[in-house]
Amino acid sequence: MIPLREVIYVNQIVCDTEYIMVGDIGGTNSNFGFFLLADDTFTLIFSLHVKSQLITDFSVLIKDIVSYVKGKYQISVVKSGFAAAGIVSETLDYSKPTNLNIVIDSKDILAKTGLKCSFVVNDFAVIGYGLELIKPHDLVLVNKGIARPRANKGILGAGTGLGKCIMDWNKYAGRYIPVASEGGHADFAVQNQLELDLVEHIQKTESFSCSVSWEGLLSGNGIERIYRFFCSRNHGIPKSVSFSEKGPHPDEIFNSRMQDDHAWRTFELYTKIYARCAKNFALESLALGGIYIAGGIAAKNLPLFELDVFMDEFVNCGKHEEVLADIPIYVITDYNISLYGAAHYMKLESMC
Repeated sequence: MIPLREVIYVNQIVCDTEYIMVGDIGGTNSNFGFFLLADDTFTLIFSLHVKSQLITDFSVLIKDIVSYVKGKYQISVVKSGFAAAGIVSETLDYSKPTNLNIVIDSKDILAKTGLKCSFVVNDFAVIGYGLELIKPHDLVLVNKGIARPRANKGILGAGTGLGKCIMDWNKYAGRYIPVASEGGHADFAVQNQLELDLVEHIQKTESFSCSVSWEGLLSGNGIERIYRFFCSRNHGIPKSVSFSEKGPHPDEIFNSRMQDDHAWRTFELYTKIYARCAKNFALESLALGGIYIAGGIAAKNLPLFELDVFMDEFVNCGKHEEVLADIPIYVITDYNISLYGAAHYMKLESMC
């Protein structure tokens, strides 16, 4: 069985009862939450975490996890839902995560595990379902703005990839409905010679056969690409700091920004590109209700949004600068929002 890391959120785990299981399947990490439903409220009891690249058969992993919690806690799991970083089938039972070599197939899961219900939904759509469950201290204000009531909201976030979701107010349902997007794969828009040089460097060194996308620059791999680009302009020799033999990890690059000029320039340019991506999304979705930035990179690097260059670039629009300045911007720091969102989705949409 794949190694599991376990996190417990309560003082005592209730055993000998039924739980629901939800999962957030990303390109780097896959996280599974186990919830109890009481008084119409879901409570996250514990979670299990695995490295996604270790997964070879998703259905077998779920079977192993169900057996593990049954043996350790006498917990029965009969309902499950999984948030996938990729396009989901129309019947919500299949997805091939964009940055993984596995499939999530609900029919196969049911056949191998004995679960009574299982579904698949887009990972950023479930963040939308979890938005109203976020505690105020898990939302970091970047720009105060003035939210227009019931206006669209936009959610985006970078990690292994770059996800997006539009929140559309539905007057008949009396709540926001998330609309999934694959806009992270849209083309990055070059604005100056430095950015053109960056794109040409990536295309040349990595033999790109397509355009460089927003994800290609804002993901963890994008941080490494930007850093290598700045190093290449100084004969590939980093300044002042030593990195691991495999090359600098994105966390190492950002953490060394005060000692390494290349790292600082990477941090600054990354911030500007992130702001432009958020600005374009705000305009495209008319997100006058607010922009919410999710993903591990943002949550771990809040100083990105404290740089003047972030808001300078976000409002850099000749005809709608004042509109953009009034859009509230938040960073979501709750790592479990996708798990809460998947559970909330199960409840609101009566999936199981």
